[in-house]
Amino acid sequence: MIPAARQRARRALQRLSLSESQAESVRRLLRNEHRQLEAVRQVLGDCRRELDRALSRTPPDSVLVLELTAEERVLREREQALAAGLERSLAALLRPDQATRLKGLAPAALGDMLVRLSA
Repeated sequence: MIPAARQRARRALQRLSLSESQAESVRRLLRNEHRQLEAVRQVLGDCRRELDRALSRTPPDSVLVLELTAEERVLREREQALAAGLERSLAALLRPDQATRLKGLAPAALGDMLVRLSA
């Protein structure tokens, strides 16, 4: 984790003021949910690389580009749905005031915090 990410994660954790039991519950949740999210992100990255290659051909294969674009959209929507579900699950583990602060975190800070807690 780069220093800026570590600092964002530390600030996010301080802002949420997690108890030790909450932090452990979050870690368990992350172990279960993070694998699914990372798998989708990996496939999405592969799809985007394939799409870039297809677009760089002269002339581009329009059928392949269309298929990959549709696949990329579906994968991106799946990634967003998984991330939203993870955030809802996290909010359910928190007190109402903490859940409100969770929603106020910048996406980068939330991501950095999740990486730090899952380590």
